[in-house]
Amino acid sequence: MSVKKRGGRWHFDFMIRRLRYRGTLAEARTKQDAKDAEAAIRREVYEGVYGKPKGEGSFIEYAEQVFLPWSKANKRSWKTDAINVEVLKQYFEGKSFREITPMAIEKFKKLRLQEPTRGKGQRSVASVNRNLSCLSKIFSLAIRDGEANSNPCRQVKKYDEHNERNRYLLAEEEDRLFAALTGRRAHLRPIVEVAVNTGMRRGEILGMRWSWIDLARGYFHIPSSLSKSGKGRTVPMNQTVREVLLMLGGGRTSTELVFGSPKTDGPLTDIKHGFSAACVEAGLENFHFHDLRHTAATRLADVGADPFVIAEVLGHADLRMTKRYTHATDQRKREALEQIAQYGKKAGKVDSSQQNCHKIVTMETRKVG
Repeated sequence: MSVKKRGGRWHFDFMIRRLRYRGTLAEARTKQDAKDAEAAIRREVYEGVYGKPKGEGSFIEYAEQVFLPWSKANKRSWKTDAINVEVLKQYFEGKSFREITPMAIEKFKKLRLQEPTRGKGQRSVASVNRNLSCLSKIFSLAIRDGEANSNPCRQVKKYDEHNERNRYLLAEEEDRLFAALTGRRAHLRPIVEVAVNTGMRRGEILGMRWSWIDLARGYFHIPSSLSKSGKGRTVPMNQTVREVLLMLGGGRTSTELVFGSPKTDGPLTDIKHGFSAACVEAGLENFHFHDLRHTAATRLADVGADPFVIAEVLGHADLRMTKRYTHATDQRKREALEQIAQYGKKAGKVDSSQQNCHKIVTMETRKVG
């Protein structure tokens, strides 16, 4: 018999595949209760889930009490995780890990995409994918901590983003943009000039301090705390950037921001609206601030900069990202195709001269004969 009563408690003891399983059936009050409990344990053994987490813990409680503190201690993007947890809370509050199935996640994915943004616009698939990534990371940590048995997110496919942009600033567009950066938007002009001439990210530019800058040797250092890759890098400055910094007053104290707010002298918290308005006035369609970084990378490639040099300037850890930025411009494509045309003409001339030479030799041979 696999169940026995000892000391007022029922116990189970059986073997499957030469492995022995035994323990106490604390909830059993009768022999039939013990048999039913023992049968349930046998099923778990056969299904391979015996002794593993049941996933009965609260998903949201774990996310708020364990995941978010972990994220704040280990990730620079922990604020984004906090926002994602608030989103997940709307859909999964009151559910245990076990109740969040692949089907439940598929439903969340669909509903979240249909939900409009705060501005009443269409939510992007990239935004939903970030929510799914956060959800998956929470499950991964829960598995580590014995709170969950598996990660259902692995069975849910993310949306295809197709978000690679091929937008950069043309010379005539640059003239129109700078013409729009006047008046109350004049403080944005030096920021844009630095972006176009260095390829720095918006956060790196707005967080730039005078202590980073060495005007004498012509470079500035971006610390790891502000770099997206988590690694500091040194960026040389060209003559345009040097003139911009001198115009702003390179003699300020090292504690001051280079691009402070014109009203408060504190940090600029947002330049999106002013920059967007300037783009509209300049007639630039589908142009974002990050495209200034793309512009710098494209121009570096156009003047023949080595991909490794471009990667160092932009702070890329992977050359595949650099390749994405350093596509060929229409002008370079046109020049390359023109070279092909010239190549064909040159080849034709060579063939023609060889044929004429052959005819002359043949005639001379005939005369000699």
